Amino acid sequence: MKKLIVLLSLLLVLVGCSVSEPVEREPLIVGMECNYAPFNWTQNFESEESMPLSDGTYCDGYDVAIARIIADEIDRDLVIHNYAVFTGLLEAAKVGDIDLIIAGMTDTAERRQEVAFSTIYYTSDMVLVVRKDGAYSDATSLADFNGATVSAQIGTIHDQLIDQIPNVNHSQPLDSFPSLTTAVNSTAIDAFVSEKPVAMAITDSNSSLTYIEFDPSQGFEVDQEEVTVSIGMAKEEVELLSQVNAVLANISSEERDEIMHDAIQRQPSSDVMMPEGFIAGIIFLLQNNANQFINGIIATLLIALVGTVFGLIIGLGLALLRNLETNPHDNILQRTVKWIIVKLVSVYIQVFRGTPMMVQAILLYYGLHSAHIPISALMSAFVIISINTAAYMAEILRSSIQAIDPGQREAALGIGMSNTQAMIYIILPQALRNSIPSIGNEFIVNLKDSSVLNVITVSELFFQANRLNGIYYRQLEPFTIVALIYLGLTLIATKVLNIVEHKLDHPKSSGPSSITRPMDVEGETL
Repeated sequence: MKKLIVLLSLLLVLVGCSVSEPVEREPLIVGMECNYAPFNWTQNFESEESMPLSDGTYCDGYDVAIARIIADEIDRDLVIHNYAVFTGLLEAAKVGDIDLIIAGMTDTAERRQEVAFSTIYYTSDMVLVVRKDGAYSDATSLADFNGATVSAQIGTIHDQLIDQIPNVNHSQPLDSFPSLTTAVNSTAIDAFVSEKPVAMAITDSNSSLTYIEFDPSQGFEVDQEEVTVSIGMAKEEVELLSQVNAVLANISSEERDEIMHDAIQRQPSSDVMMPEGFIAGIIFLLQNNANQFINGIIATLLIALVGTVFGLIIGLGLALLRNLETNPHDNILQRTVKWIIVKLVSVYIQVFRGTPMMVQAILLYYGLHSAHIPISALMSAFVIISINTAAYMAEILRSSIQAIDPGQREAALGIGMSNTQAMIYIILPQALRNSIPSIGNEFIVNLKDSSVLNVITVSELFFQANRLNGIYYRQLEPFTIVALIYLGLTLIATKVLNIVEHKLDHPKSSGPSSITRPMDVEGETL
C-alpha cells in the first residue's frame, strides 16, 4: 500500500511539472500620438479593436490595427504609449523607450538620419481643410488660396508643402491636428494641410468644416515619399526592421484600404461627441471625463508639492553654501575650496534660472535614457521641478538670511554659540519664517509650470486637456475647464498660505494695555 501511495505521489509530481506556466511574450512597445484620427485617436471606452493606455483611456485607429497585426505575427504582446508631442516620438525610439513609431509618419531624409524606416504601410493624398462658410470652401486649385493664411502640424512634411501656394501667408505650425482644427474653426487661420483620411475624420467630427481635394495638376506637387507613411524604429533594430517589413509585405493594398475604411467607420462620430455650444460642451466633458480631470489634479498637486518640498531642502543647502565666508584664519586650501563651492553654486543657480523647465525636462529625461539609465516620466518630473525650484529657493533663502540683523549673530557668538549653532537656532528660523510668502509663491508657480512636463508624457492637467482635445477636436471647452481648475487650486493654495503666515506671524503682546493718557501742556487730561 505504501508503495502505491508513493507511486501515485510521484505521478502527481511529474504531471504537475509537465504542466508548465504560460510563457510570457516579450512586449512590443509602440509609440503614437493618439490624436491623429483615423490613424490613431483616444476614446474613453473599451472596444474590441482598441488598446488600453496608462491613464485608463483607450487608443484605436488604423495605426493600432497595423500594430496589432505586426505584434501577432512576430509573437509579441502589443503595448501602446501615447505621446502628446509628435516630435517626442523620434527621441523616444532613439533612446529605447519604444520599439516602433506607428503614427502616420512620413519617411524623410532628415528623419532617416535619426531612425530607421520600414517599407510603406499607407499611401494618401494631400488636401486642405477649410470652413464651409469661409472664402475658400469653393476652391478647386492651390491658386484659389492666393493670400490665404495656412498652417500645418509642426515637425511634419505638411508644413513644407504650404509654400507651394501662391502668395500664401505661411502661419506658424501648431502642435497637433486638434489645435489646427480649433484654429480654423475660430478663423485664426483659413486652412491647414492634411492627409485625406485625417481630413475625413476631422470633418466628420466638425460639421462646420470641409476639405478641398485637388486634381493632380491643380494640387500639391509631392514626391512619392511625401504622401506615404512608414514605421520608424531605432537604427540598431535591424532584426526588428526585417520582421516588420516581412509582415507589411503580406498585407495587400486592398487589405490596407479595408483597414482604413473600418477605422474611419468606427471612429467616434459626431453623435457620440460633444454637443454644440460652449456651455453644453463643458457640461458634457465634466459628466463624461471627470476621472481624467481628477487624475490630472492629483498628478499636478503631487508634482508641485514634491518639487516645492525637495526644492526648499536643496535650496536651503545651496543658500548656506553660497553664504560661505572666508575667515582670516583659513589657509589657502580652505579659501580656494570655499571660492570654488560658491562659484559652482552660482553657476547652478544661473543655469536653472536661465533655461526653460521644458528644455530641462527633455534634456534630463531623454539624456538619461540615451545613457541607458531608465527613469519614468513621473520621476523625471519630480527631479526636474525639484532642482529647478531649488535654484529659486536658494536666492530666496540667501536674501532672507542676509536680511537678518548681523547683531543677532554677533550676540549669539558673544554668549558662546558657534557659527553653526547661531545659524541653526537664531538665523535660520527667522529667515524661513520671513520666506514663507515667497516659498508659497513658488508652490503656486509649480502648480502652473507643471503643465510644461506634458512634453515628456507626464499625465498632469494640461496633458489631460490635450488628450480630450484629441478625442473631440475641441480646444476651448477642455482648456477652459483646466484653466478654472488651475485658478481654483491657486486660490485655495493662496488661502492656506495666508493662514500659515498668520499663524507664524510675530506674536502680539499679551501685557496690559497702556494707561497713559494724552495731556495738554498744563498737565490736564485731554
